[in-house]
Amino acid sequence: MKAKKLHPTRIEVLGRALEIRSAVPEAELHQAVRALEATFQDMDAACAVEWGHARPAADSSSWLILGALNLAHRVARLEREATQHTQDLEQTLKLLEAVPDDISTRPSPLFEGDLS
Repeated sequence: MKAKKLHPTRIEVLGRALEIRSAVPEAELHQAVRALEATFQDMDAACAVEWGHARPAADSSSWLILGALNLAHRVARLEREATQHTQDLEQTLKLLEAVPDDISTRPSPLFEGDLS
């Protein structure tokens, strides 16, 4: 498999310009930046709830790393949930395949006899 060629790209995250090398199409890159910025906004909101104010702007490089890790954790959790959902659906399909197609209309032997 041939590796995609990386090209230098300039993106802006939270008003900070970053130079990166990427093979990702620009539309996907912008979508990723929006997701990352939403993560930072969620983190700011959590800080405001916990400490009564948003984060100080002094340590933004650590904040960027924490935001990226937070986002990576969310992605991993969503992938795990999707895998579990797929496994649950596969198990349900196996159970449904075990059910006969021509269920008889006769009463079940369980209900034969006097019910009074």
